[in-house]
Amino acid sequence: MKSLSRWIWIGAILGIFCFALMMVLISLTKMPDTEELENPNYEFATLIYSADMQELGRFFKFNRENVSYESLNPYITKALIATEDERFFKHSGIDVRGTARALVYMGKKGGASTITQQLAKLFFTDRSSNIVKRIYQKFKEWAIAIEFEKRYTKEEIIAMYLNKFDFLYNSYGVSPAAQTYFQKNQRELRVEEAAVLVGMLKNPSLYNPKKFPENAQKRRNIVMYQMVKNGYLKKTDFDSLSQIPVDASKFQRTIHSDGVATYFRATLTSYLKKLLEDPKYKKPDGTKYNIYEDGLTIYTTIDMQMQQHAEAAVTAHMKELQARYFAFWKGKDPWTYKADETQRKIRRDGLKRLIRESERFASMKTKYMNEPIQAVLSKYPTSRMWDADILRMKKAEGDKNYLNRLLKDEYISKNQKQTYEKVLADPLWKDVKMQWGRLDQNADKEFSKDVSMKIFDYETGREKTVTMTPLDSIRYHRMHMQLGSVSMDPRNGEVKTWVGGIGNKYFQYDHVLADRQVGSTFKPFIYATAISQQALSPCTKVDDIQYTIPARDPNFGLMESWSPSNARGTFSGAKMTLLDGLKTSTNSVSVWLMMQLGSPELVRDMVQQMGISKRKVPSAPSICLGSANLNVLEMTSAYCTFANNGIFQKPTFVKKIVDKNGKIVYQSTPEKRRVIQERYNHVMVEMLKYAASSRQSWLETEFGGKTGTTNDYVDGWFMGITPELVTGTWVGGEDQWIKFETLNDGQGGVMARPYFLDFMKRIESDPKIDYDETAQFYQPAGDVIEMDCSKYSVYKEDYDTGSSDVDSAATENGDGLIFKKVIIPTQEDEFEEDF
Repeated sequence: MKSLSRWIWIGAILGIFCFALMMVLISLTKMPDTEELENPNYEFATLIYSADMQELGRFFKFNRENVSYESLNPYITKALIATEDERFFKHSGIDVRGTARALVYMGKKGGASTITQQLAKLFFTDRSSNIVKRIYQKFKEWAIAIEFEKRYTKEEIIAMYLNKFDFLYNSYGVSPAAQTYFQKNQRELRVEEAAVLVGMLKNPSLYNPKKFPENAQKRRNIVMYQMVKNGYLKKTDFDSLSQIPVDASKFQRTIHSDGVATYFRATLTSYLKKLLEDPKYKKPDGTKYNIYEDGLTIYTTIDMQMQQHAEAAVTAHMKELQARYFAFWKGKDPWTYKADETQRKIRRDGLKRLIRESERFASMKTKYMNEPIQAVLSKYPTSRMWDADILRMKKAEGDKNYLNRLLKDEYISKNQKQTYEKVLADPLWKDVKMQWGRLDQNADKEFSKDVSMKIFDYETGREKTVTMTPLDSIRYHRMHMQLGSVSMDPRNGEVKTWVGGIGNKYFQYDHVLADRQVGSTFKPFIYATAISQQALSPCTKVDDIQYTIPARDPNFGLMESWSPSNARGTFSGAKMTLLDGLKTSTNSVSVWLMMQLGSPELVRDMVQQMGISKRKVPSAPSICLGSANLNVLEMTSAYCTFANNGIFQKPTFVKKIVDKNGKIVYQSTPEKRRVIQERYNHVMVEMLKYAASSRQSWLETEFGGKTGTTNDYVDGWFMGITPELVTGTWVGGEDQWIKFETLNDGQGGVMARPYFLDFMKRIESDPKIDYDETAQFYQPAGDVIEMDCSKYSVYKEDYDTGSSDVDSAATENGDGLIFKKVIIPTQEDEFEEDF
């Protein structure tokens, strides 16, 4: 007996000695340093919130959200402790009782790993199948767990563990997991749902509620039973909840192209990367923030409800427009219709480019071209060997002066030319050319075979499965009309909606930022410049005749005379007021105004003040008819100046950026300036209201607007203004030959305006949206320019025109200004007008 007791003591002492020796040896091997332990490696997703604090989406390498212990659902923490580590708050990282039990029963009555050890394993060790290595890893986990316990509170350890665990389907941490499996914020999970997620901690694949709901239910019930044992759940609640099947019907992966405001989020990515390049927005350690890993929170100006209405209005309008487009083009080919040989070549080359940009072609190119291209690149690293380079060299083989012309026209550099010549003279070029021929030949066959595929479709919820050739698929998708639209609050410049196209999954290009010819939507800038700079009356009468700006006119410097026509090619010869000229978008009136201004520079200066760069507006009289190429965001922010009493507000769509620790990284600051005096801006608002007066009864909201249509009906625009919301909309094809062929179908009033009216109706009818349909445009007090043209027909001495020069001009032609005195009513005063 004494001998046995002695051996037990010897064994215990040896065990303690071996344990101590192992811990010392582990401490001498590569262990996480203090910095790693105090700042363990997390890759947190960046969260994007709308103005009404709803999640718009997230950017991530790993879809993980930083959730503090205080923000965790209590059901989750209680289920975790009850199931994984009952004595969590009593030990210091290693559970001696649990370890002893695991050794005695060989793990049959539960494992020995504490939550802290499991956290250490997630961060610093990968499970080995080798028993010796696994024992070593276990000791290492103990050592790291002890260090964790020294540096963090128990609550912080729980939060770190639940934020780190991989719940599959790109759901790293409990918060994304709650969204993926239940489409809920983790704080909203019921106890049985929380138990499902905690059950997955044992084995996320085996207890996956999507793939194995029965396994998940059994494991969930074990978790809830442990909660009963530890006093976290009543037995009666367990009895009823354990009978409920696991419901995975709301399962949905988080994908960047899904959800609301997908085009906005895609554009936000590049905007944030550029913004965070600025040294003043770097991390405290001087490194740049990574939007995919650093757990930033982006607070945007987008209104979730408005955005949803905008996207619904886009679908409703574009579905009907697309049906008319397909009906018009039935039996006709846009790639050949009314096209001469030059145009046909341009259109064929466009199709070839689309083929080469497809994923199908990319995989074929890797198969055929990877080896010969790598051989050339290893010998000539600067050759690039892009498709454009190969096509240039192929063309240079048959045209000896081709490279010289490219060099002369500055398409290529001298070094590039020399590199091309070296490659062409090398035997490696023969391999490249041979494989390129094989690629072309096989691509023609591959893209002409019928295959089953999914395509965009309005009728079946945006997607359907069909059988067609890949080439027909490219043509089919390219024949879809596109839309780009932005809505802004003119009072502060905040972007409220952003729709860049008809469906981000199939059409990634963001048309909000695409430069397109603006047509007649530019005309209000001409009118505003003339009225504010030359005090022209809105009732000034202009002859509707063809005007000519002669060649070599010193004010315009044209090489040839310019005599533009009206849209329908005819002139009435009658007199027309500026009011009617803008409403009917008569070109002759705009040309007359440009001639009165004497130069495009005054207009260019004004639009520069309204947020449109002068560099994008040609110094040519043709801008009065809308020859400039601008984007929807620029046009919308410029029109906000009219809706905001002549004051320009710089557009903004990011209010604030906060890092994962709550520190403000960036905060927007408003930028505004007066561009147009109140009295003249009031005239422009009234003119825009008059231009849209035929549709005024369609909405409760007071609104104005201007349509725009470009040559050959390529682009259709509508710019709509209200006191609280300005919406700019462009509609057209991605290629210039994807268009309607008649004014009745292709004008902005048909292509773009219906979207605006439908969108505004939806806004007006939604009580959840903070929008006042009774709001009125700003009414300046004092001397206001008379808009009633009948008052200009006879000159009256008691009209206060402000100057004798203008008085004398207030004749039958209405060339000058007449003012009326307006007193803005208070609660005590009645509204009155003095003429």
